[in-house]
Amino acid sequence: MTRYYRCLIFAVGLILLLFPVSAIGCGSQSAIPGAGTVSSDGDKATNPISKDYADFEVGPLTVTRSDVSVGETATVSINVTNTGDVNGIYTAVLTVNGQEAGQKDVSVGPRGIERATFQVTKNTPGSYKLSIGDSTATLNVFQWPYKIQYDLGSAYGELLSVAGDYGHIVHFSPPATPFKIQRVDVYVQATVANESQWTDKLVTVRIWNSGRNQQLWAVNFPWRAFWNETGSFWKEIDVPNVSVDGDFYVEMVTHSNQFQGEMVAWPWGNEVRPAVFVGCDLPKPYENSAISTTETRSSISNMGQTVEVPVKYQGLNWLIRVDGDGSL
Repeated sequence: MTRYYRCLIFAVGLILLLFPVSAIGCGSQSAIPGAGTVSSDGDKATNPISKDYADFEVGPLTVTRSDVSVGETATVSINVTNTGDVNGIYTAVLTVNGQEAGQKDVSVGPRGIERATFQVTKNTPGSYKLSIGDSTATLNVFQWPYKIQYDLGSAYGELLSVAGDYGHIVHFSPPATPFKIQRVDVYVQATVANESQWTDKLVTVRIWNSGRNQQLWAVNFPWRAFWNETGSFWKEIDVPNVSVDGDFYVEMVTHSNQFQGEMVAWPWGNEVRPAVFVGCDLPKPYENSAISTTETRSSISNMGQTVEVPVKYQGLNWLIRVDGDGSL
C-alpha cells in the first residue's frame, strides 16, 4: 500500500473516532420535566410558584390627619395583598396602645389588594400607638389652644438685651397643620432713662414663614406695653389668627441701646438704659465662661436671618412661646 493511501486511511479513522464526541457536545439539550428551562448562561429561569391557598401581606399603616383635636376623628387604613391563587379573608385587628380597638374581615381575591379602614376618636390628649399586624403608626391628640415652648420653664440668671436692629428669634414647629397662631408670650423687662422713652421707643414683633423670606405678620409696640406694672415679667401679645402650614419664626426686635460696642448686654444698672431685656435659659452664660452647646432653636437675627452669635451666648433659649390652634 502506498504511503498516500496509508495517510488517507489514518485520517478517515481519526474522523470516525472523534465524531460521536462532537455530536454529544454540540447537540441541543432537552428540558428535564419539572426542572424548568436553562438559559444560555446556565441560570435557571423559573415561573412563579403556584399557591393553592390565600397568603396575605399587610402594607404600611396610614393615618389621615395624624395630629387631631380632642374628640376629632382620625381615619386609619391599611392595604391587604393576597399573594395566593385563591380567594381568602383577612381579619384586620386594630390595636391602640396594645389594646384591641376593632376588627374587620377583608375579602381579597387571588393576587388582589383590598383596603381596611377604621375610625379612631380620642377624648384625652396624648400620643397613641396604632397597630395592625406588624404595621404601626402614631396618632397625636391635642387640646387646643396648644402652647409651643422650647425653653426650660424659667429664666436663668439675668435677662439679655440685643442692641439696635438685631433681634431675638425662635424657630417654631407647629404640632399640626394648618396651625393658627393666636398669641406670643415673652418674658421681658424694660428699663428707660426718662419717661418719654416709654412712648418714643418701639418694639417690633415679626412672624416669618419657614424660609424667612416672607413676613406673615408684623407690629410695633411702644415700650410702655412691656412695663411690669403687675410684677409679672410675662407679657402676652395677641396675634390675629395668623395661619401657617409648616415651620415659622418669631422675631422680636427691641431697638435697645448698644452698650460698650457689644451686640448683647446685661441689665448692669443705669449705664445700659434704655433697653428691653428678654429672658433666656442657658447654663452659666457669663462673659468669662464660654461654653460648648448643642443646637438650639433660638438665635440672634437681622430681618429674619440669623447672624453669628458670640460663643459665650451660643445655645441660649429665648423665653418666647407661641399659643395657637391646630383644629380644622
